[in-house]
Amino acid sequence: MTGSEQTDQLRTKTKQFAIGILKLCGPLPKTPETLAIQTPLVKAATTLAANCRALARAWSEDDFHRNRNLASGDADDCVFWLELLAAAGTEQDQPIQALLDEASDIVALLSICGEPDNSAQTRTEPTAPAAKPSTPSPLVVPTDFHGLRVLSFESRMGAEMARLIQRHNGQPLVVPALREIPIPLQDNSAVFRFGVKLILNQLDILILMTGVGTKALLEILQTRYPLTEIIDALRKTIIVTRGPKPLAVLKTLGVEANITVPEPNTWHDVIATLDYYRPVQGLKIAIQEYGVSKPDMIHDLQKRGADVFSVPVYRWALPEDTAPLHSAITEVVKGAIDAMVITNAAQVDHVLQLAEQDKKTELFREWCRKIVVASIGPTASEGLKHYDLPVDFEPSHPKMGVLVKELSEQIHAIRQAKLPTQPD
Repeated sequence: MTGSEQTDQLRTKTKQFAIGILKLCGPLPKTPETLAIQTPLVKAATTLAANCRALARAWSEDDFHRNRNLASGDADDCVFWLELLAAAGTEQDQPIQALLDEASDIVALLSICGEPDNSAQTRTEPTAPAAKPSTPSPLVVPTDFHGLRVLSFESRMGAEMARLIQRHNGQPLVVPALREIPIPLQDNSAVFRFGVKLILNQLDILILMTGVGTKALLEILQTRYPLTEIIDALRKTIIVTRGPKPLAVLKTLGVEANITVPEPNTWHDVIATLDYYRPVQGLKIAIQEYGVSKPDMIHDLQKRGADVFSVPVYRWALPEDTAPLHSAITEVVKGAIDAMVITNAAQVDHVLQLAEQDKKTELFREWCRKIVVASIGPTASEGLKHYDLPVDFEPSHPKMGVLVKELSEQIHAIRQAKLPTQPD
């Protein structure tokens, strides 16, 4: 597909997607939750369509890439708001899922839009006249996966991950390694102790680590306190958001963050950002935890003199059916996988836990040194290094679409460097 065909397809798909969002919003129940989500969702969808329309009118390569980056951010926002809408319970599950699938296709298409079509170039190049034998041309390295088998343990965005790998000419094997389990309220007194401290203005700083966790935390608090009271207390507290997703949840309530941590959004970045902002000596800090506790982060804040209070909202567990994970581990140790993609450090914990059950830990580690192991960012890389597993690749930005696209472009060079004698 040529560049102009790609932009035409994007313009058509995003226009229809925006129309689908508008039609979805009409019959939605007018609850506070859906009204809060509806406005940013419509804005993201219509802005996405406008930015994709602008791709076709870009006056320079820089302008094209600027509009594509804006559109990619809009598409990611659409996925996020649709996921929140699905979680809100609107009795519109089927159309919401259809739009989520469409948004995933758009994300995948944006990741390749504007890339050179090597096959088209090959067809249009004029045939050179016969010449005397000369030095052989260098081997042409593919600029996509070229049929390689790519294993991912992504859970929440598994379908999108599979589409992205396929878009870049790979064979996906997506096996979820995580399951999010809300902590029962009767077992989570920390949430309600946090609520008391927040309402009584006994907190100085609140660190929100994830969008899903922020949403769950606010929903729990609303079982005890009026929403207006919660919003008022939040506005009196210094709020730190680890990236854009918890910030987006706050904005549905009309609340702004005081500090937003920049990419790659690791807990180290949270600490560094706070250090730049102000000393935390003597301050009371609450951390909304996600999946697992971060004792190193807590310890670093305590070393700086802060009084730290953890607020767990959900935990990660193994999938109920672990048979696919066991099979994926077997595929790796059989040499049937070319690349493994890690998007969450807890995925590594669970995979190694099952590898140990299967008595394949060392064999799995050995094969990971032979295949290409890609990490979405520093936190996931830390998880791999903890188990003495290699990290062969990290993308320029910790986004799933960027990870798959850049990995597909560089994987063959990485494989040749790891296994010089291996035919590609």
